[in-house]
Amino acid sequence: MASLIAFSNITPTVAEGPVSTRPDAQVAVVQIVQTPAVSKTDKNNLIPELINQKSKEQAVDPNLAQAIAFCESTYQQFNADSGTVLRGIHNPLDVGIFQINEKYHLEKSQTLGFDIYTAEGNIDYALWLMSHEGAGHWKWSKPCWSQKINPAV
Repeated sequence: MASLIAFSNITPTVAEGPVSTRPDAQVAVVQIVQTPAVSKTDKNNLIPELINQKSKEQAVDPNLAQAIAFCESTYQQFNADSGTVLRGIHNPLDVGIFQINEKYHLEKSQTLGFDIYTAEGNIDYALWLMSHEGAGHWKWSKPCWSQKINPAV
């Protein structure tokens, strides 16, 4: 996205004579400022902090939520290449950061007001599940996340 900024007569000078006010004598400076559009993939960098903050708000162990999100998607809501929502490799019905399964959770998430296709909605619904039903929905990735929260000594 580009913004256009235009200025006329922006350089103050001391005139030794009359200053022309004719439009053709005026100086125009135009600068194009590039404002990068925030892509869907840029948000992936903010996800760990968002999970941490929202976990505390929902009284969910932030370490558990972080570990599950990392193991499920390496904190990705969107594909870096296409910008589309991340889907599971083994099950394309699993979506987003916490790989929420559409078959089992889409209707319930929508009823509760969560949009699992957005980073915030995916996190919020996953944390709702954790706070109400525990971490059992992520049993397939437990070998990964249990090691992250309880590393062998």
